Amino acid sequence: MKLTLGVITTAMSMMMLQPALAVTLPAVPLEPIYFEPPVIERNSEVEQLSCVGLDNTIRKMQPYRYSYKEPFYEDDANKIAAAMVTVDFIPIVQGLAGLAYMGYSATVEEKEQRRILLVEQRIALLQQLKAEKRCFE
Repeated sequence: MKLTLGVITTAMSMMMLQPALAVTLPAVPLEPIYFEPPVIERNSEVEQLSCVGLDNTIRKMQPYRYSYKEPFYEDDANKIAAAMVTVDFIPIVQGLAGLAYMGYSATVEEKEQRRILLVEQRIALLQQLKAEKRCFE
C-alpha cells in the first residue's frame, strides 16, 4: 500500500485538530533518590581554634567515623527476613513482614552511611585547616 502525499497530509491535519492533554507530574519527593553530600563550610568558631584545639577536635571525632552496625548482607536478621519471604511459613502475613524488615534495614544502613560521611567531611575540613595553619611544622 503506497501512501500518497494527500493521505499523509489528511492524517497530519486530523492529529492537529485533536486537543492536547496535559500530563500532571507527581509530587516531588523531599528526600533525593540519590544522596548528594552537603558541603561543610568553615565558620569563624572553627577558624579560631589553635593547633592543639584542632587536634583535640579531630581526636574526639574519630570514634564516630566507624559504624558498629553489621553490613546489610552479613546481618542475621536480614537472613531470617529473606527466609521468611521465600518460605512463607506464616499464612496471614505471606512474607510481607520479611520484606518490610529488609526495607527498614536498608533505610537504617543508608542513614548510617550518611552519618559517617558527614563526620568524615568534618574531619577533612579540620585537617585542611590544620594544614593551612602549618601545625605540622
